[in-house]
Formats: sequence, structure tokens, C-alpha cells
Amino acid sequence: MPELPEIETIRLHLKPIVIGKTIQNIEILEKKQLTGDVSKATGQNIQKIGRKGKVLFLELSNKYYLNFHLKMSGEILFAKNKDKAVYSNEIPRTKTKNLPNKFTRIIISFSDNSAIFFNDMRKFGWIKISDKPETPIGIDILSKDFTVDLLTNLINSANKPIKLFLMDQDKLVGIGNIYANDILWMAKINPFKKSSLLTGTQISNLFKSIKIIIAEAIKYKGSSGADEMYVLPNAKKGRYQYHFKTYQREGQSCFKCNSIIKRLKQGGRSSFFCPRCQV
Repeated sequence: MPELPEIETIRLHLKPIVIGKTIQNIEILEKKQLTGDVSKATGQNIQKIGRKGKVLFLELSNKYYLNFHLKMSGEILFAKNKDKAVYSNEIPRTKTKNLPNKFTRIIISFSDNSAIFFNDMRKFGWIKISDKPETPIGIDILSKDFTVDLLTNLINSANKPIKLFLMDQDKLVGIGNIYANDILWMAKINPFKKSSLLTGTQISNLFKSIKIIIAEAIKYKGSSGADEMYVLPNAKKGRYQYHFKTYQREGQSCFKCNSIIKRLKQGGRSSFFCPRCQV
């Protein structure tokens, strides 16, 4: 599932491309994946592209918004010419370089004949047209509201293992299983440790680790893991998977102490950690 670094990478990629474009038409190939009045978007200029947690939004000239959530397997792909949308590489899982393809669910066409293709293999993602941006409940970890004091207060009131806390989107938005694993490795905290038992020093280290790992993931344009569920708008893969600290590294050596990385099930997901470094 795309997490905050992947959505932020998509935002940064699209920003210089789509701002100022006029939406000419929205073609809906899968009705359940778009809600709202399409007429509120057609004919409108894109004024801004923003993000809150895992939600990407386009602000339109009439102050309506196109909100995107990729969920498990959604993709936002851009083509300069929607009638000749052919990429230099094969789009992962599609066995083709062309758009539209069998996973294309919605096509947003612009007046200059360019287009955004919303692809989604599993059909869990969505686009919503609304008069306000979709804003998750939790705090965005890249916002100015996210401080070490805020993190301390949230952790002290939590009654769950720290990894499950990090992935609770009602508390912090944007951290999923990939980055929770690597963040905790950097902070030297065991994923099974109860949140309320963390010391002030551990919370401070955790805050710093969140900032470092998320920044590194954005630098490498996100993670295109083994499931290939994420690509950039140009159909290229991200590169953070070549820099995983513990995620998907079971049986390999810890980069800090050379102990063997272990994997255990936790909350229906796999937790990867170093049994020596992370206490």
C-alpha cells in the first residue's frame, strides 16, 4: 500500500505538470471508484496540488476538489498525449507499456490532450469530488503541527504496542508497515514494546527517526516493493526498496550490529526487527 512518501512523491512529480491545466472530461470506467458531481470539475483549472497523509487533492478554480486515495493498489499515471500513452518501460503487473489498460478505472482528460489515468488492480482506491479537501483525523507527520511534544502526549495516552501506534491513522497519518519497521529500527525500539513505557529519550529518538526515514524515502521517490503496487506518474518505480533497514530483510544481517533480522506477526502484518538493537 502506498504510504506518505509515495503520495508526496506523486505530488512533487505532478506539481509542475498539472497546475494550470483545464479539465476537459472525466471518463468513469468503474463507477464505484468516483463519487461526487463530475460537472463541478469539468471546465475548471487546477490551482493547487496538496496532500494530507495518504490523501492527494487537486484544488480547482471554483474551489472544488478532486481527492485521491490509492488504498492498496491505486496508481496515478500521467500522459502528455492521452491518445498515444505509451511508456518507455512496462507498467508493473499490466504486461503492457500502454494506457489505458485493463486496470484503468478513471481517465481525467485535459484541454491540451494530456491526461491522468487512475489505475487500480484491486478497486479499493477512490476519487471524490467535493467542496473541501478530504482531511484524515490524525496529524500529518510532515506538518508543522507534528512536534515531539505532540508525539509524547499521544504516546503517553496510547495502550498498544508502539508499532501499532505508529500505524494508527487516527493518531498519525501516513506511516504504514514499511516505514514503521524502518523507523523503529533507527530509533532502536522493539515494535512490540508498549507505547506508554517509552522513556522521554526514546520518544525523542523516535521523533527524529520518523523525520529521517520519511525524508530518505521521499529522496528515493518511495518504495516499489516486491508486490509492485506503486509507481510514479511516469510509470517508473521508486528506489527506497534498495535502502530498507529491516523491512523484508528477514534472515539478513542488521546494518548496526550484524545480528540476524527477525520477522514476527503483529496485528495481521509482519514486523521486522533486530533482536539485539531494538529493546
